[in-house]
Amino acid sequence: MRKWIVLAALLAAFLCLNAVSASAEKTVKITFTGDCTIGSEEQKRSLPTSFDSFAAEKGYGYFFENFAEMFAKDDATVINFEGVLQNSAANENVRKTYRFRGPTDFAKIVASVSIEAAGLANNHVADYGSRGLEHTVEALKSAGIAVFRVDKPYILEKDGIRVAFFALDSSTYLNYGAKVREEIARLKAAGEANAAVIVYHGGTEYDPKHNGNQTQVMERMIDGGADLVIMHHPHVVQGVALYNNRYTCFSLGNFVFGGNSEIREEWYRHAFTVSSLYALVVQAELHFDDSGAYIGQQLFLYPVFISGSAPHNDYHPHPVTGEDAAAVFGHVQYDTAFEIPAFDEKLGCVPLPYIGVNDVSNLATPKPTPRPTANPRPRPTWRPTPTPAPTAEPTGDPTTVPADNPPTDNPPTDNPPTDNPPTDNPPTDNPPTDNPPTDNPPADNPPADNPPADNPPADNPPTDNPPADNPPADNPPADNPPPEKPPVEDPPAGGDE
Repeated sequence: MRKWIVLAALLAAFLCLNAVSASAEKTVKITFTGDCTIGSEEQKRSLPTSFDSFAAEKGYGYFFENFAEMFAKDDATVINFEGVLQNSAANENVRKTYRFRGPTDFAKIVASVSIEAAGLANNHVADYGSRGLEHTVEALKSAGIAVFRVDKPYILEKDGIRVAFFALDSSTYLNYGAKVREEIARLKAAGEANAAVIVYHGGTEYDPKHNGNQTQVMERMIDGGADLVIMHHPHVVQGVALYNNRYTCFSLGNFVFGGNSEIREEWYRHAFTVSSLYALVVQAELHFDDSGAYIGQQLFLYPVFISGSAPHNDYHPHPVTGEDAAAVFGHVQYDTAFEIPAFDEKLGCVPLPYIGVNDVSNLATPKPTPRPTANPRPRPTWRPTPTPAPTAEPTGDPTTVPADNPPTDNPPTDNPPTDNPPTDNPPTDNPPTDNPPTDNPPADNPPADNPPADNPPADNPPTDNPPADNPPADNPPADNPPPEKPPVEDPPAGGDE
């Protein structure tokens, strides 16, 4: 009799544990970084300051090593891969001012840490034509990295929960924005996805404020079923928004960015300096009930400097605290309508509040924001030269910290062109042919201080009228976002490099 009593008790305990487990909330943790260019600008590949030279000297594990532990502890790390992996310069699009490429073996750099997926919708994936894009996809997949682009998503699965990731940029959005929304609806209705994330490449380069195009993409994609929107391309940190109880990060800045050997700075409306040194790594926790229904989310914003030797880029991002963290979040706050919570020194991040699908939040209350600090932190005036057998003597010309006065419109001719190219035509889902028609290349001068006007694109413009190659006019963006239905006849050039 006692044996049956014990067995009955054990069975009851087992059933109780199963009931608790079945009703437990499920969480998926995803990490996002800024733009990643795993290679060099074509014309500077052989220089000792290039990404390729650092890879030869430092080894493949060098670039992401400061975040290896963080990436290993999440459920997926997702990057925007901005460039091409190809072993030659075949099909190089010489009409573009800058072309980013690394050998296919550089896929091992991405695989050196726990990075699960790479978005391939941006203005550099076709720098070497359709074959260059194909080689990039093949190299990443061979290294175990999933790729996603336009309406072909990456599906992350954990504990029966499926999250679909879609990548768009300001050009592919024109033809595929509506298709992606339809696919999100289909996946959710069929039970093939419990939540959807949009990784979007757009905005105005070196503008600390997001523009009307970014706002409209956020609203349309969330209204169409997206649960989180992460954006890139401006190369500087922008703010955070809350729309329909879903977060959007307008720009995470750069991360491991081989396209620039220097930290680039721009004067914003002759008021303060905007620097590509600042970046964010964002961890998103998506929450689901026991039936798999999405119920809420929370974001954790980690401040980052993309280099340890500014004003030079050592391609070695690291987390920051103290005054450095305050500088990063000063720029985040400048573009955020609600007050960012205080930086948590123990966590090393700013935890944004948890937002449930049915919560009533006051985060969207506008507040005046102070101007960010005028300049980045003091920087060294020398740069070590990466060589196989480095000497003890530093090399390079002395560099002085820039003054608070804005530069003139015509920079000195002694300075080489910056590594971030102006607007170009990002590829659609069908990449351009290897021999594109000739066109007028963009000017070598960096973008003017005044960003272009915020005319957001319509979802389905005629496919035979692609965005123009010439950069947009230098009119600053209006303070108010554009109307919900902008004219189709004049889509923007895409805001791409």
